[in-house]
Amino acid sequence: MKKRLLLPLLLALSVCIRGAPAAAEDKIQALEPGSFGRIVAAGKGKPLVVMLWSLTCDYCEPSFDALADAKRSKGLEVVTIATDRADDHEAAQLIRKKLSRHGLTANSWAFGTVPAERLRYDVDPKWRGEMPRTYWIRSDGKMHAYSGLITPEIAAEMLGK
Repeated sequence: MKKRLLLPLLLALSVCIRGAPAAAEDKIQALEPGSFGRIVAAGKGKPLVVMLWSLTCDYCEPSFDALADAKRSKGLEVVTIATDRADDHEAAQLIRKKLSRHGLTANSWAFGTVPAERLRYDVDPKWRGEMPRTYWIRSDGKMHAYSGLITPEIAAEMLGK
């Protein structure tokens, strides 16, 4: 009897273990004051782009294509921050769905419980909420902000700055 149970249990365990990285990868983290600084610090020494976007932004999803291409071809680290609330279950599902279509679920964030104005200011006091808003950070730490649609040409230009 025990031997009959052992094989199904081992199979179930292997499925859970293989599924664990994907589940962790899909987790949307809540952006709170100070989070943006920690994201930038964690990317130090390698090229990084942080894109702020929302579910209602018409130019955001097409921008994911250019970022996904740059991620694949140039090894660019991409962090996405949705200005939608992380604690909104329906929004979180839609965020994961949109990002997964482009292979960008690995490092995804959404606004936390602090008022959006405070979080925007924490990211960049000069940012007024236009989207998409991207921050291109070189491996030497130099950062350049860009607002608008990201095309392959814009990505190449930003990576060259």
